[in-house]
Amino acid sequence: MKRTSVVEQFGVASEINVTPMIDVMLVLLIIFMVVTPTLAVGTLPRARAALPAAEERVTLGIDRAGQFFLEGGKGSEILAPVRLSARLAAEHARRDGDHVLYLKADQAASYAHVLTAIGAARDAGFRTVGMITELPPREKS
Repeated sequence: MKRTSVVEQFGVASEINVTPMIDVMLVLLIIFMVVTPTLAVGTLPRARAALPAAEERVTLGIDRAGQFFLEGGKGSEILAPVRLSARLAAEHARRDGDHVLYLKADQAASYAHVLTAIGAARDAGFRTVGMITELPPREKS
């Protein structure tokens, strides 16, 4: 009885077994999908370009304490959260063609206050909300 080797019996296997590599890649994908949402800190973004200040616009601002203020043609007024939607609706009705609300929030403002402001703007009829951000400090060369 002649002994045959495994290679002779089954032929030479010239293919790489990629199953373990695919398993590792799937595990890494799942880990990154779970970890990535927790990395978001929730701070407001910084701008690369500024909005020109020449045009008249309605600006809803939020300070650090979460207090809302409206800047428009009449100056600046502080708004209570319960009056926010009604005041924005009046401002929306006052403007003929430009129905854009600009939102300016302090970086330390709570994201919940920003969402409240966007919801009130939507209830008031504004469909376009522009975010006003500050320019990053210029680097010295």
